[in-house]
Amino acid sequence: MSTEELYSGREQTLVKHYILEKYIERFAHIIGSFCQTITYVDCFAGPWNVYSPNLDDSSFSIALRQLREAKATYADLGRTLKLRCFFLEKDRDAFDKLQRFAATVQDAEILCRNCELEAAIDEILQFVNAGGRGSFPFIFIDPTGWSGFGMDRIGPLLKLNPGEVLINLMTGHIRRFIESPDEHTQDSFKALFGSADFQQTVAGLSGIHRDDALIEAYAANVRKTGGFNYVCSAIVLHPEKDRTHFHLIYATRDPKGVEVFKQAEKKAMSVMEAARADAQQRKRQTKSGQTELFGSDALHHPGYYESLREHYTSRVHDRVLLLLQGQKRIAYDDIWDSTLTEPLVWESDLKEWIKEWITKGEVRIEGREPKERTPKREHGHYLVWQ
Repeated sequence: MSTEELYSGREQTLVKHYILEKYIERFAHIIGSFCQTITYVDCFAGPWNVYSPNLDDSSFSIALRQLREAKATYADLGRTLKLRCFFLEKDRDAFDKLQRFAATVQDAEILCRNCELEAAIDEILQFVNAGGRGSFPFIFIDPTGWSGFGMDRIGPLLKLNPGEVLINLMTGHIRRFIESPDEHTQDSFKALFGSADFQQTVAGLSGIHRDDALIEAYAANVRKTGGFNYVCSAIVLHPEKDRTHFHLIYATRDPKGVEVFKQAEKKAMSVMEAARADAQQRKRQTKSGQTELFGSDALHHPGYYESLREHYTSRVHDRVLLLLQGQKRIAYDDIWDSTLTEPLVWESDLKEWIKEWITKGEVRIEGREPKERTPKREHGHYLVWQ
């Protein structure tokens, strides 16, 4: 089946899987260069709504495929990379499919459990630790709602060091119920965020500003709880509507991870807009009962996506400018850190701003070698406001 057929009607999942696939592809090769074992943990494995009979369009199958690529690469170099997977799913029917898939895998150690995440934390930790000191865990938390992975409960997973985490935060669902007066709902949000502080954060806000405040509050608690140096977010839009469907929250302690994640995010945005174009054309044709003359890409208007890009790039541009004007001299690494944690903002944007400031005579680069045209991370470069 084609990619379009596999993800028809669930284009948001295509974008999520694309980011996961592109990230794990680079992650596995990088980690495999200095670790003997990679432990991949899928905390809400499913499978859900898959169309492939081989489950090729499931998150665990996609991740395992990329892990195998890295394993083969290092095998060609005479090195052994061990793969270990912990797959967790509470739904019994989905778990049976998951277990049948696991039974076919011969080149990785796989443990499947049929229970809720919060009840399996200790067993996950035991499985991760059994990988030995040369193991690096990657935790994927991909729920269908906002409950079942309270900050306090997943804290031990976030604290795994070394280790990285990718969390699907269902922004669309949270947005709908965040101001619900229901006590049980509010308690579930307090568990999700780790405290009730988020309520003050979003008070009086609406639209994208409320979304931003929610994501920033959640990311800050992930960073604090896990002791991460970097927490980034990527936006995945609703296929048919101009609104955010969910955010992918990525946490790491290494700037290389940020670099790879942002590259995956950037590539995924063109995939997302193409998929949204298809979904919106399909909706129009179903409603009208007529086939449109032109292809979906020709009729798609990316105005909403472009407005989001403008929102985040403008915000970061102004923040960086204030840092420069306030501190006068600042390490490029620090500006890089401040820039790339935002969604829809990439290093190419930052370098374009710096180029513009240099042209205007407002900024000069200190510590750059004569042949170096642009500043680089971990090269001792500084930006100096003139």
